[in-house]
Amino acid sequence: MARDIPTEEKSVRERGTYANDGNDPTLASYLSSLFFLLSVPTLVTVAYGGYWAGLYAESTVVPAFAGLLVAAIAAAFAVMHYRTGR
Repeated sequence: MARDIPTEEKSVRERGTYANDGNDPTLASYLSSLFFLLSVPTLVTVAYGGYWAGLYAESTVVPAFAGLLVAAIAAAFAVMHYRTGR
């Protein structure tokens, strides 16, 4: 059984800081966070952009945003499905 106490080789801080336990950040985790942070502001801007461009009336901005949000979530799930093969 491995000793799970601090030794003189590494301090407690070093053991925790440099641990490789499989929870290290990956490109997928960074992209997921980026999607989470930027999707709503971007979709709101695109929905209002359609209104400002004269594509639809102001009362249609919220349904346009809802449709864009559903499409973005479906696209994210499609990409995850394709990349993981599940």
